[in-house]
Amino acid sequence: MFRLNRPQLHPIGIDIGHDSVKMLQLDVRENSLVVHASAQRNLEISGPASSQPSPAELISPQAAQAITELLSDGNFAGRAAVASLPRHIVHVKNLRLPAMPAAEVAAVVQFEARSIFPFDTTEAKVDFLIAGEVRQGTDLRQEVIVMAARYADVDRFVEQLHRTGLVVDSLDVEPCALYRTIDRFVRRREDEQEVHVLVDLGARGTQVLIGKGREISFFKAIEMGGADFNLDVSRKLGIRTDEARALRRRLWTGSDTDRPDTVRQAVLDATRSTMENLTREICLCLRYHSVTFRGQRPLKVRMSGGEGGEPQLLSKLHSSLAIPVEPSRPLYSLDCSTMRGIDRRDPSGEWTIALGLALKRVQGKFAALDGTPRAATPPAPRIQPPASALVAPLAAAPIIEPVPAPAAQEVASA
Repeated sequence: MFRLNRPQLHPIGIDIGHDSVKMLQLDVRENSLVVHASAQRNLEISGPASSQPSPAELISPQAAQAITELLSDGNFAGRAAVASLPRHIVHVKNLRLPAMPAAEVAAVVQFEARSIFPFDTTEAKVDFLIAGEVRQGTDLRQEVIVMAARYADVDRFVEQLHRTGLVVDSLDVEPCALYRTIDRFVRRREDEQEVHVLVDLGARGTQVLIGKGREISFFKAIEMGGADFNLDVSRKLGIRTDEARALRRRLWTGSDTDRPDTVRQAVLDATRSTMENLTREICLCLRYHSVTFRGQRPLKVRMSGGEGGEPQLLSKLHSSLAIPVEPSRPLYSLDCSTMRGIDRRDPSGEWTIALGLALKRVQGKFAALDGTPRAATPPAPRIQPPASALVAPLAAAPIIEPVPAPAAQEVASA
């Protein structure tokens, strides 16, 4: 009985962002999902050391040091971790293929990938997600999201993770991690027909993710994020970008009530143009999805990421889309009593990727905190990719299985 009731600890989900590192570990206690440990560390982004990592340095020294210190200072159990590949080494393309048996799709995707990526795909891991059926003229075709990462890039990333003290249990990609936080709430038959829109707004970029039920049907990365808003304010007010970031956050949370209205208006004016451009891009994504995948429309848009609660952007999106736009609540229905109060505040969209990664090994059904019965979450239907696949379906096996050593060919054969 003691063995049956022991906590079931899972690998640490680690989100290595441009301006912060977040780590979260889950366990299962008495049929409930519990945050065992969590930690985050903000990174300095104003100096030269905070610039984009070089091709040979996928994790900045500052981020690597933060990971090592958080592992030592936190209450994490073990060193096994699930991490997402840096988005700039994951290449994403869309294909439209003729209707064909599912068993044949993998071979066709591998063949087509040779001509759509700017590198030799025999030296890369390639996998795909079937987005759904679309009409092209009078023909019925399959929309396929294809992702690829070169072995050399994956090899360097795994090596650098090992140097921090982490043991790589699995690698993932951010779109799958993001959508996994929605997938866990798909329980009833009617949930399978609901269209979900998740916009992840980070420091360097924005990711728009649209899916139906458990399946991702659309993904696009937009090169526009919080750093652009900070730069706008920095130029307008003549202050450093880190000061602009802190000022925006104080105005955003309402903690700076003594700030003159002229400063507030200056910040709004400085970021208006960039936010309007970002709003336009997000609206185009939803318009493309509604035209391509005809059927039920989304009922709301969830905003996640460190910048996902920006009130000015939420207002602009709501006005343009005419549907509710709200900050996401990824930690909803989790026992977060071990987290710091500032970390478990609601909404908590900045934890979306870390939670999605931490959920990767979690299986089974879990009771809601309020005692409401919850149905089991069945596994997502598997696509049968070849052994060299990179991206697995959302609730299926990990993208890259446990990596005992950082050699690229070992990662490839995992």
